[in-house]
Amino acid sequence: MKQGVLTPGCVRLLLHRGTPCFRGYGRRNGERRRKSVRGCIVSQDLSVLNLVIVKKGENDLPGLTDTEKPRIRGPKRASKIRKLFNLSKEDGVRKMQLITGMLQ
Repeated sequence: MKQGVLTPGCVRLLLHRGTPCFRGYGRRNGERRRKSVRGCIVSQDLSVLNLVIVKKGENDLPGLTDTEKPRIRGPKRASKIRKLFNLSKEDGVRKMQLITGMLQ
């Protein structure tokens, strides 16, 4: 999907090196190629749409932001294990490392 192409389907555009949706084709300077590019308008024929949540709003999205998932893995580095369990430098970290390994 290319920004600025205001159609829901595919269009063949004449692109040059350095523009998005165009990789290093062409041997000569300034050589352009016609490439098939999808427009930026979302329509029903899209099967998958990857999105990123930028800002949390007032309402929750069901199945996405209403539940909180636990962390799968704990930290491996000793300083980060100490920070997680509020340990001092003299305390042993090996036992806590086993506990974080069991969280998997």
